[in-house]
Order: sequence, then C-alpha cells, then structure tokens
Amino acid sequence: MQQQDAPKRTVFLVYILVAAFGLCLGSATLFFASQPINVAAYWLGYGTPEQVVVTKGSSGFSAGRSDPGEGRAISDNSTILLYGVQTGETVTARPRLIAIGKNSYAFHSPLSAAADLLYLIPTALFGFPFTLLVLSIVAPQCLGRIRECLKTRTGNTKDSPSI
Repeated sequence: MQQQDAPKRTVFLVYILVAAFGLCLGSATLFFASQPINVAAYWLGYGTPEQVVVTKGSSGFSAGRSDPGEGRAISDNSTILLYGVQTGETVTARPRLIAIGKNSYAFHSPLSAAADLLYLIPTALFGFPFTLLVLSIVAPQCLGRIRECLKTRTGNTKDSPSI
C-alpha cells in the first residue's frame, strides 16, 4: 500500500513546487512591471503637477544606487522625494501611479521617468517563464502549437519529448 502512495506524494510535491515557483515568478513580474507602468502614466499626464523647491540634490536616477533628493512642495509644504535634481532648483513634479516601497517618489521630467524603463528587462526575464508556466497549465494545446511552429521553422522534424 505504501509503494502506491509514494508516486502520488511525489506528484503532489512536484505540483506544490511548481505552484511556489509560479507564485515567485508572478510576483516578481508584477513588481518590476509597475515601474514601466508608472513611466507610461507620467508620459500620458497622470497626476496633479506640483511646484517643488529642491532642498537636497540627487546625483543619480532611481535605477541606480543613489539616494533620492528631497524637495518641499510649495502648495502644502510636504516632502517629496526626487531623483536627478540639484539643490535649489524649482521643478514641477507629478506623483507615480503605483507607489511601491516605504517611500514614494515623484517624476519631474520625461528623462527622470525614462530611467525606470530599465525595469523592462527584469519584467521580461521573469515574465516570459511565468507566461510559459501559466500557458502550460491553462492551455497546454497552445504550447503544442507553438512547439510545432518552432520545429517547422528550425527544420527539426524529429520527435521531441512532449511538454
């Protein structure tokens, strides 16, 4: 009786591991995808513009390891964190659509927003295997068609193990 239960436990363990792996890939994809979404929202005009006087400058952009600069909003004297600004500047800043993390930052120029497009790389690196994993569970016949298409394009007509 126990020998029959061992394959069932192994299959169940594989399902649990694949589900955990899929959860990790999916959450990483959503986290990294939020930054390009913020860039698109800024470029499309999302958010109320505020005049900000920079009190502490920042030498780099959010994609690097530099610390953000600080500024004070003229309208309500609140603190706003910015990247790529010089002390003493007055800039027009708009908040990000999706604020992730302890501190919320604002964009003040299309260039400062464009630096976050760098997050498209990890979005693709985590999103591609996540998409394949979801397709293999939800629509395995779709992956079979993709595999057949790739075999005809590469000229590989030998049978390969099925997915």
